[in-house]
Amino acid sequence: MKKKASIVLLFIIIVAAAGVWFFGRQKTKPVLVNNSKIVATTTAENNQGSGACSISSPNCAATTTSANIVTYFCQEGILIANYASSSVTLTLNDGKKLFLPQTMSASGTRYEKGIIVFISKGDNSFLMEKDKIIYTNCVAGNQTAAQDTSTFTDQAKTFSFSYSSRFVLSGGELGYTPNWSYNASTSGLILAVVNIPQEFMPKTNFGEAKFTVSTSADPDAVKNCLVSGFGGTTTAEIINGTKFTKMNFSDVGAGNIYDVTAYHVILNSQCYALEYIIHSSNIFNYSPDQGIKQFDETKIRPFLENMAQSFKFLNVSSSATAGE
Repeated sequence: MKKKASIVLLFIIIVAAAGVWFFGRQKTKPVLVNNSKIVATTTAENNQGSGACSISSPNCAATTTSANIVTYFCQEGILIANYASSSVTLTLNDGKKLFLPQTMSASGTRYEKGIIVFISKGDNSFLMEKDKIIYTNCVAGNQTAAQDTSTFTDQAKTFSFSYSSRFVLSGGELGYTPNWSYNASTSGLILAVVNIPQEFMPKTNFGEAKFTVSTSADPDAVKNCLVSGFGGTTTAEIINGTKFTKMNFSDVGAGNIYDVTAYHVILNSQCYALEYIIHSSNIFNYSPDQGIKQFDETKIRPFLENMAQSFKFLNVSSSATAGE
């Protein structure tokens, strides 16, 4: 009997030790987000009592669950937000973490601690330090990369498009804006932006180029969605199964030239706009001694056109309306 009891006791000890080892490993699990490893633990908001956060203080961090992790693409780089019920933990582009409790806000959702303020509204956000925006025009979504090409999918998985990884993807202004479409008189939302800066072609009259994906449900915007207000040419073009109205026109003012290509479509009672603008200045604005040369448009336009041609609506069942 004693021998049998000893065997049973030994078995119980082994099972207990295995249980301690297993549950100890489950307390911290790595979570992959866009190929970045974020550690989510069962400890909730464990730094609420710490001092005021600052960008130079990486220890102002709380850990929640991986289910509420959102990746934002900003002009300054990627910002990862881990949302809890009344706080957010931010992981900055350099790996530093900030814990911010939620505070009162007149518009959007505001998180604040000390000199740091993070505001999110819909799929957009921005981060401020000492009233200065340090992460600008952030947009939520997911990104995959293959060689030198990145593919962005919005947070709601409504659309995707690809762009050269050498350029920066971001969002637009927070909330509704008249800048959603070139020279628009209505309001809409800017869903994604890719910028090609002046540095791409230095010592030329090239200013910048920008590709935007935008939408508006304003009745006037929908009514005039497929009409060019600047003349130019209008044709129909199918991109990945969707029939768009393509418009090309130029706008000139104060020595600046804006060459616009727009693809518009009406889908689910909204006007969607894929637009890219090449901004340059009149070459005759410069004296010969400045050494400014005429920029080569053929080195820029293919990047922008490829973004438009890669655009896809995802999981859309309703039919689109485009010009004939």
